[in-house]
Amino acid sequence: MRALVTEYLARAGYEPVVAYYQPYSIEPTLSVPLLRLLQRRVGVRMTTDGNGEEMHAVGAWLPELEFTHFAATRLWREIIASCDFHIAVSGNALAATALMQTGKHYLGWIATDWESDREQRIQSFSAPRRALDRYLNGPVLRRLEGAVLRHGRILALSQYTERRLNNAAGKSVIRGVMPMGVDVEMFRPDPGRVIPGRIGFVGRLSDPRKNIELLLLALAALRAGGGEATLVLIGGALDAQTMQLVQALRLEQHVELPGKMSKAELSQELQTLDAFVVASHQEGLCIAALEAMACGCPVVSTRCGGPEEFVLDDQTGFLAESEAGAMASAIRAITEDRQRRTRLSENARRLVTERYSQAAAENVFWQHFRAVWPQSGEPACYARS
Repeated sequence: MRALVTEYLARAGYEPVVAYYQPYSIEPTLSVPLLRLLQRRVGVRMTTDGNGEEMHAVGAWLPELEFTHFAATRLWREIIASCDFHIAVSGNALAATALMQTGKHYLGWIATDWESDREQRIQSFSAPRRALDRYLNGPVLRRLEGAVLRHGRILALSQYTERRLNNAAGKSVIRGVMPMGVDVEMFRPDPGRVIPGRIGFVGRLSDPRKNIELLLLALAALRAGGGEATLVLIGGALDAQTMQLVQALRLEQHVELPGKMSKAELSQELQTLDAFVVASHQEGLCIAALEAMACGCPVVSTRCGGPEEFVLDDQTGFLAESEAGAMASAIRAITEDRQRRTRLSENARRLVTERYSQAAAENVFWQHFRAVWPQSGEPACYARS
């Protein structure tokens, strides 16, 4: 999402500057936890990406308290003051906290609400951290999220996200839906490359929301039923517990883990899939599923939010209950009926090109950008739909 927005801005002649909270678990030297409170100061690390854009990784005071991650500290204020326009693109709205606290006008593009973003993750918290979350972090963050949503002009990633964010704000605050724009020229079908029985998923494999365990159980059920199914998981490595499940199910020879890929490599991989499978507990949209559909790959998904808008039963794929047997049956309905698979493939490609193209998303973005900053004029870099 961030890369798409900075691409829009750069093409229009703006100079994107990206700032983000760098988690303490990734770069502990930037933040100051309670035990180091009198020993150092919060830091920031500035780099540039391949396009020459400034990238500011910002630390926080007391990162144990999540509401401090985006608080308007001196470092955030300096970065904000250096920019003319302010856009928050994030998994949840809390990334705009410093913008609200400094009174800036901002445009937000948000993937999900705070509660859904962490619902599965908190199950792994220790008892002390759960107590902190229940009695301090949770109440503060809920109020903060509502305030951030009510202060800015917010776009939701999907209709599902729109409903969740309005609920979090306590009233209707979302100004529009801006789905992720898919590059339908890069992600396109190549029927000759499809491998029968090959299913796949793309995402943060370590994220508990992705429910990779259910996907592995569905694969085992497919193979137990006589299918020659294989699974490719793209997006990183599996944690030790999930790898143990792979071994317990004797799937080592039937699960591929190619790691992260470039967009071009991902497109080629998606072209080989017979079906794309989303086993998630919750998805704001699931951009990878749309990219798979652009490649002509039908999708099987749990009823997890965003995918319910484009996974249409027996039209572009199937929605299934969160149970291994049900998911295996839905996958078989695609992979074992080649005529149906062809029909679903054509419908999937057509739906993405009509509703989720990059041109459609970009038009929504600039419409709302001009609404926040009418003095900015109209960029000449995009075509109206």
